[in-house]
Amino acid sequence: MTEQQAPSMRQYGRHMFLCNHGDCAEPAAAEALLRQIEQWNRDVGLNQLRNPHRIKCSLVDCLGVCQKGPILVVYPDGVWYHSVDSAALERIYREHIIGGAPVEELIFHRLYPPGQEPAYAPGVRGDAPPAIDADRLSPVGASNNHDIAEPSTDRNAAADQRRQNARRHVQKKGLVIVNTGEGKGKTTAALGIMTRAWGRKMKVGVIQFLKHENARYGEIKAAARMGDIDWISTGDGWTWTSTDMDETIARARHAWSLAQERIINGGYDLFILDEFTYPLAYGWLDVNEVLAWLEANKPPMLHLVITGRYAPQNLIDFADLVTEMREIKHPFREQGIRAQAGIEY
Repeated sequence: MTEQQAPSMRQYGRHMFLCNHGDCAEPAAAEALLRQIEQWNRDVGLNQLRNPHRIKCSLVDCLGVCQKGPILVVYPDGVWYHSVDSAALERIYREHIIGGAPVEELIFHRLYPPGQEPAYAPGVRGDAPPAIDADRLSPVGASNNHDIAEPSTDRNAAADQRRQNARRHVQKKGLVIVNTGEGKGKTTAALGIMTRAWGRKMKVGVIQFLKHENARYGEIKAAARMGDIDWISTGDGWTWTSTDMDETIARARHAWSLAQERIINGGYDLFILDEFTYPLAYGWLDVNEVLAWLEANKPPMLHLVITGRYAPQNLIDFADLVTEMREIKHPFREQGIRAQAGIEY
């Protein structure tokens, strides 16, 4: 057996991140800034793989600051810029990226006090200073693709084309998310998404298909305290405790009719169908009819989360994201510890 080699990594001088989430500035604004940075990198050779001072720039979905965008972050310096338009970007590129001096009046956050930023890696390695002619920078918005600093092989060209295609097709859509499996945590994970969406001021709704309509579990109390969360419980308890299966099934079907009305008319950004896999798996609802209805009626930007064991295969095929919870250890089976408030309910 040959000795495994440690992975290698191409070096960067700095890495820039641009937020294109869309809360504080249009995604197109960040994408335009990215294209300008890439052009300037080509102009002065900071895109070359063998250049120890080369610059990487990436779009990220969210940097956690939803005001005064576009937001631009430069690492390893830990410097955050706001309100970055084309003029500001040119100053940042000339003065900070090339000159090494952050543009103080555009900074709104630093990870490190001035003068205590992490050392510039090429300088620590003893690399030669960059030989950059700033006069070669193309005017803002200019296209100069004929002057590519590094010849590309067919393989590099194909990779570049894939990256360009991905950037052109940046899209958002309402996801169908399924949390299934024998392990715990399916509803808990869905409620984590609920909390995140609520924090983003998205309109959120939850409908529970099996839990008793009078239950007051911790998550229900939390949603009431948070406010602005529509919570509907329609069940009469778990199927294995039901004393009237006809009533249990009727409630589940009624819950689906409520869900259909809310999905069409509720104006939700996120809607959770908790334990919805059970009516599908047990045949109380026809899964093909349900999926056909969702295909035809779910709003394009509505995120739909479905939880429960025994998710049918055609639901799994239909979904955008599927996670299976697998039990490894359980406190009841291993130690006889029963469900506890704040953990299970």
